[in-house]
Order: sequence, then C-alpha cells, then structure tokens
Amino acid sequence: MKKYYTIPEQDYLRIHFVRPRFKSNIENVLLYMANECCKITPCSRREYAEKINKAIRLFPGNAGLTQKTVDNWRTEISALCAFYNEDRISDITKTSRLSFFLNENQDLTQFFKFLMLSFQFPGGHIKPSDNVELINNGVRFKPAQFIIRVLLAGNKLLAEQGIEKEMSVSDEEATYCILNDLQVTTGKRPPEEVAEIILRNRKNKLSYYNRNDSRIFNSKGRPRTKGDVVRYAGDIMDYMEIASMLERRLDGYFILKPDSLPDITAFVQDTSYFGGYENYYDVENLTPAMLAPVEDNWFVYVNSLLDPEKFKTDIRALVSTSELEVVFNDRIAEIIESNSTTTKDIGNIGESIIFSHEKQRLKIAGYEELLHFIAIVDSPSYHPGYDIDSLEGDGTHHHRYIEVKTTISRQKINLYSFHMSTNEWYVAETHREHYCVYRLMLSASDKTLYVLRDPVALYKNDRISALPRNGMEISFDSSKFTPEKLLVWQD
Repeated sequence: MKKYYTIPEQDYLRIHFVRPRFKSNIENVLLYMANECCKITPCSRREYAEKINKAIRLFPGNAGLTQKTVDNWRTEISALCAFYNEDRISDITKTSRLSFFLNENQDLTQFFKFLMLSFQFPGGHIKPSDNVELINNGVRFKPAQFIIRVLLAGNKLLAEQGIEKEMSVSDEEATYCILNDLQVTTGKRPPEEVAEIILRNRKNKLSYYNRNDSRIFNSKGRPRTKGDVVRYAGDIMDYMEIASMLERRLDGYFILKPDSLPDITAFVQDTSYFGGYENYYDVENLTPAMLAPVEDNWFVYVNSLLDPEKFKTDIRALVSTSELEVVFNDRIAEIIESNSTTTKDIGNIGESIIFSHEKQRLKIAGYEELLHFIAIVDSPSYHPGYDIDSLEGDGTHHHRYIEVKTTISRQKINLYSFHMSTNEWYVAETHREHYCVYRLMLSASDKTLYVLRDPVALYKNDRISALPRNGMEISFDSSKFTPEKLLVWQD
C-alpha cells in the first residue's frame, strides 16, 4: 500500500497562473510577438488590441484560430511578458521596454531571467480574483528564487552527509512541498527545511499523488489528471530552464544549471519585490475591483527591472564547452575557457562565430594570405554600422562589411526578423552590395546562418520587408533565401 505526503488542510492553497496556449513553442512565439509589438506606435487600447490580434493570426499555423483563442493569446502574452502597457486613464497602450529589449537583443535566455526575477505572488500576471485569495491567505512568494534556494540548501545537506550527488527536485515535489503549501508561500518555512522534507520523503518512499484526496477535483467536480495538478510548478521550472538556471535530467528531475553560478548568486541575493499589494493585506471584504488599478503599476515595475548589463548570456550555459572546443575553436575557444568573460563582454558570441566563418570562407576561396585583414570592429565610442570588416574573396579585394544579428535560445528558433539601427541602415545604403547582414540563430541543437546581401536593395525589390522604427524592423521569408553552411576555421 502506498504512503502519501499530505499538506495539512489548513496549509493547502493551490497556486495557479496563466498558462499560455503556445507554451510548447514559447520561444519562437515571444520573439515574433516582441518584433510585432515594436512595430505598433502608441494608440488606443482597442486599436492596439486589433493590431496584436492581426499579428497573432499571421503567426504560422494560426490562420484558423477562433476569435476567442486569439483573444486568449493576446491576454496570455500580456500577462506573461508585459510586452505592452495599457493606461486605463488615458486609454492609450504603448509597447513596453521589455518588448523592445527582447527584439533588439534577441537573447531569450537573458530575457527569461528577467521574467523569473519579477515572477511573484501576488502579481499582475494573474487574475485580480486570484490575487484576492493570495492576499487573504498572507501569501508573499517568489517561486524561482525559492526553488534555487532549496536546491542550494539540498546540495549543502547532501555534502554534509557525504553524498556525492546534486540536489534535484521534480514537478511533484515542487508542487506539494513548495508551491501549494502556505507554510512556504507565506514565508514561515525556510528553504533548508523544505530540502530536508524532500530528501526525507524520498528516503521514506512517499508518493505525492493520492486519488482519494478531494482536492484533485476541479470546480466542476471532475477529477484532475496528475498533469493538471503539477503543471504550474513544472511551468516555472521550464521557464527557469529556458533561462539557463535549471537543467532537466533524463529522469525529469531538475538540478541547478552547471556554469550558471553568477546568475544563481544574483537571484539568491536579489531583494526586489513589487509592494503594490501591501496595503491590501488588512482590508476586509477585499474585492478584485479594488486590485485592478494596481496592475498598471505592476507592468511598470516589471519593466523597471531591465538592466542590459545584467544576466548577459554565457555561451557555456547554452552549449557544452567540449562541443565549442571542437566546433568553434580559435577565438571562440578563448572565450569559453575564460571563467569571467561572458559572450557579450567581448561584443557578441555571434561576431566570434562569424569571424571564424569568414576566415575559413576566404581560406577555401584561396585567399589565406589576406586573412589578417579580417577584423571585428570594436569601438568604445561609436558603432560604425557593422561588426566585422572582411573581404569579398572574389579577386577584387573589395571589403565586405558585415552586421551580425544573433539570436540565442535554448531550442531551435525560426525567427526571420531583426532590428537595424538608423546608422546601420545608412551604412548599408552607402556600401550597398558590399554590405551584408548575417542572420545567425544559435541554440543548443542548431546553428543556422542566412546572409542578406545589400538589404536596401532587397527591400526595394520586395524580397524583404522593412518598417521604419528608430531604424528599420526587418523581416524576410526563409523560403526565398538559402541558409549558408556555417564554416569553422581550421588551421
């Protein structure tokens, strides 16, 4: 007979939040929607919603969505990512800093770190009625930070016991020992105690799923599946995995991501917290309408946490060092071997990969004696409008001016859009056929490169789309371009 771990009835509160319908493809969707939001100028809430709905329908596979599903997408994108701010007083909606940040930086790993930093209960990402329940129960909780602290505490406990393995946590353990226990979410039970409980439950072989527990039934009296019960904790840890803070083992358990100690430390030490709900904890007969005005301040708070210099992606957290040493040697190997330098500290990992690519391209073309002319342009005072000065390699000795646009993600990305600054577009107009945009998409499993030569001419000939916004928002149809083979420098 199975034995179960049970949360006492008085301490049980099932926390839930918006779960996007596009979660299985969340990285592609968010990059696409950030780009679309950046195309929209401030306008009325109704007009902005109509434009967002149109963009949602244009996402691959969405043409046949019902209006209700499209509206749900829009609500979920807003709640999860704060891509736009709705001012209820002026009735004006504006695209947020978060949206511009993701669109221009193309670093989903860094972006999800900011999302998880701000993710808290109560919060503007969930319905006001749910926030009422949380406030009435005294909940003040940041799940990502707490999960990290539990794993760190577990590592310490295991080390003290002489056990040489890392602390891990499953979605069930996170659900029943963390997310749905008021002792935890109200701050009464510390991470160290939670780690002890999880390890003790494993030792005693306790289960977490009890079909006789009435709490597994939904509001309609229908039994919830195991997945329904644990999916919220699973979602949080999935997002932390996208942020390269957690790593999912083959058995489904999560551990702290190797080589992510600086960001993990930053999370543990972080003291940021949205206090907009504090004045409502002692209010009797609290209603959702009372909390509605707080949502506008919530979105301002989430966007205020952005810091371009914080959580810069370390390529070691995305791809293993051994793979990079084999595939991207030379300059890139030096970056990987550094314990303190992140990819963006030296410019961008994409620039280093393309630098390697260009050296090998000219070598294959028979111009090995000219390799010393290839250079990553790095000026602390200005950006010349391109990242790499290379050569055409066609016998003319013409320069090739390369602007590298890189997207970094955990899974393969299919996003064919990017931002060009006003200066980059001007320089592209100046150099025309000798100016190239190298669109590089990096993930742990795939590296894809498109070369767009003379983007100004491509735009004028309707081969790419360009919308003015502090430069140009570029998008292209991948069926009209053939990916380039990404070359690796070989001595």
